[in-house]
Parts: sequence; C-alpha cells; structure tokens
Amino acid sequence: MDKRIKIIIVVIVILILLALNLMVFINNNFKSDDSGEENKIVNTIVEHNIATEEETEQSRKEMLNGYTEATRIKSYVGQYLSYVDSKDYESAYNLLYDEFKNTYFKTLEEFVTYAENKYPDEIFAEYTNMEREGTIYIVTVKLKDTLNKDFAQIEQNIVVKENDLNDFVLSFEVE
Repeated sequence: MDKRIKIIIVVIVILILLALNLMVFINNNFKSDDSGEENKIVNTIVEHNIATEEETEQSRKEMLNGYTEATRIKSYVGQYLSYVDSKDYESAYNLLYDEFKNTYFKTLEEFVTYAENKYPDEIFAEYTNMEREGTIYIVTVKLKDTLNKDFAQIEQNIVVKENDLNDFVLSFEVE
C-alpha cells in the first residue's frame, strides 16, 4: 500500500510539472503583441471582417498614420496589387487616377484585358526603388509569379499621389 501512494504522488507531481510547462509554453508562444507592424496589419484585417466601413476606414487611417512614409506608400501599391492578384479588377481600377484612366483604360473591360495579359497569376512584388518628386512618389516594383517559373519577371514603375491618409490615386507605365 505504501508503494502505491508513492507512485500516485510521483504521477501527480509529474502531471503538475507538465501542466506548468504547457502554460509557460502557451504564454510565451501565443502572447499577443500589438507593437509590431505585422500584428497591426493582421488585427486590421480581422477587424475589417466585423467592423463597419466607417470603423474600418478609421482603423486603416490610424494604422497608416503609424507607418513611415515609405511603408505607407508601399502599402498603397500593395493594396492595388492585392486587388489585381485577387482578380478584384473593379477595386484596382477605382484606385487609378482619372486622367490616366481616360488616356489608357476608358472602360473597366479595357483595364481587365490589360491586367490579365500583363500581370502574373500569383503576384509576388519586390520593391526595388522609391523616389519622391513633390507630391508624387514613384515606386519601382519587380513582379514575379510565385507558381509559374516560366513567367518572366516584369518591372513596373507605379506612381502614387497621396492626397491624405488612405486617400490616394495611382498610375503606372503602360507597355
């Protein structure tokens, strides 16, 4: 009987130690830290799914306000490329500067044709250069297809004019 009690006590101690280790592991590996830019982006995406448009707009402005100038402009280009990548051509088209649209893509259908022929199916963007000229920014991106190795990468200059936080228009060199 004495031997059984010792075994039970040892098993209980082992279980307690395992539970403590599990709690330490969970606290260290799944702790929420809102200080990083990536966490802010993920939080904004999650909030977008449950927030109203007005709340989402305000949340995005707060997020953009915390970015550096370069990161903010790259996020605008990223938003445009994300729309193209997800085949949300209407949203991408709506980001284009009106005079640019009137010159190159008078209709959404013209833009869709261009985008389907020009851009890769799965876009990977590498930002290689950024210049500021007055109130506009010129961002050079190399676009690659992550799944199609036969796709020759393209380089494109995308021009961003920021009017205010999250209020911008784009144009780009059309080839």
